[in-house]
Amino acid sequence: AVMGQLRIVLRAYAAEGHTPAAVMARASVFLHELDTDRFATCLYAEADLSTGVVQMVRAGHIDPLTRGPGGCRRVQVEGGLPLGLSAEFGGLEYPVSTLELDPGETLLLCTDGLVEQPGADLDDGMRGLAEQVCAGPEDVDDLADRLIQLAEERGGEDDVALLLLRRREPETARACGRLQQHVAPGDPEALTQARHMIRSAVRAWGAGERADEIELAADELMTNVLVHTEGAAIVTLRSLVGAGHRLRIEVEDSSSALPRRRDAGEEGVSGRGLLLVDMLADDWGVEARGGGKAVWCEFRLDDG
Repeated sequence: AVMGQLRIVLRAYAAEGHTPAAVMARASVFLHELDTDRFATCLYAEADLSTGVVQMVRAGHIDPLTRGPGGCRRVQVEGGLPLGLSAEFGGLEYPVSTLELDPGETLLLCTDGLVEQPGADLDDGMRGLAEQVCAGPEDVDDLADRLIQLAEERGGEDDVALLLLRRREPETARACGRLQQHVAPGDPEALTQARHMIRSAVRAWGAGERADEIELAADELMTNVLVHTEGAAIVTLRSLVGAGHRLRIEVEDSSSALPRRRDAGEEGVSGRGLLLVDMLADDWGVEARGGGKAVWCEFRLDDG
């Protein structure tokens, strides 16, 4: 019953749009205030399925694994105390770790019931699991069935939960790309380089008649960071293929304050940036990134 309540509030906090760290901290306080003397481990992940970027927060849980062309590896996610305990001992800090899944790469999350064996070291169990994942079927459904079958054969009293996420290969053979530029505040040369990178990329990636719109939207997002925050901006361009051809712009900063659209008024000299992005782009939004955020927008490109 307690776990059911905890799952509901975790989902509710996530649906409200809180950052992964805030979701975990709020859930820990909720569990502590139930006054049941119980705690829970948790691994929370937010995945952007279009870019493969996964943000993860760990509360006393075991690390995830990834499987790709280079084999399997354990992803070291910096963690905090289990839910309930972190609120009791005043340790509500949950660092966010970010990884990027390549096309064809698989992410595995599980409970320790899939790993632990009586009298065995947890690290040995993780290495054994990695070997089983590497030797397992390519299809995620078949791989999940195989891992559960192995857990049943091994036995044990602990419960087993398993989640597999595989980033699909692009459906087409069109080339894709990724470019990134760091823009420090007060560095006009870096800003000029970022604009040049954007201008060159949008034309090389077939932006066609939308090139001017993309350049303007990117400039507004960069300017918004440099004017309204004290840190640097990290500008990333991605050419996305698969379900159509899209170009995605991400501008990341270290501020947790979320941008908001506002009416600049007829005489206002600022406040129109997000309005322009909203008008020009096909889609846009905000993602939590560690202690900061990334504002992104996407443009659908004409394959012709």
